[in-house]
Amino acid sequence: MDEFYHKDIFGTVVDVNLREEDEDFLSPKSDSDFNLFSLTDALGARDKKRAWILYEQALLSGIPAEKVFFQLVWQVRSMLLASKTKSALEADMKPFPYSKAKGFLKNFKDGELEVLSEKLVTGHVLARRGEGEIETLIEKIILGL
Repeated sequence: MDEFYHKDIFGTVVDVNLREEDEDFLSPKSDSDFNLFSLTDALGARDKKRAWILYEQALLSGIPAEKVFFQLVWQVRSMLLASKTKSALEADMKPFPYSKAKGFLKNFKDGELEVLSEKLVTGHVLARRGEGEIETLIEKIILGL
């Protein structure tokens, strides 16, 4: 049985160390290599394809799903605040994230941000109770944009 794993399809003996390859692939990269704001920008732009790809990259870079979740909550909260206020000062936000959130509002109809916020909060509570997984919740939210 050992010989089978060390020969290619032509019967030539090859020396392959699969353990080293697996360790390189599975070892998480530093989470400082990934910018979570690119994911929140994709959510605000309502670009589900880019958001999903960035979400998968975030997970592969070792960022915990909980951290991603709270960044998405922050983005939705910022957009909700921007929709209900006239200035960054009134929203108690820095001018740059406020202006970005204000710009993202054009991608959502009235009431959609409230529904998105409710889904995030409800899903998080259910995941904490053991009635779901936070990773799946995030993926469903992103793919439902």
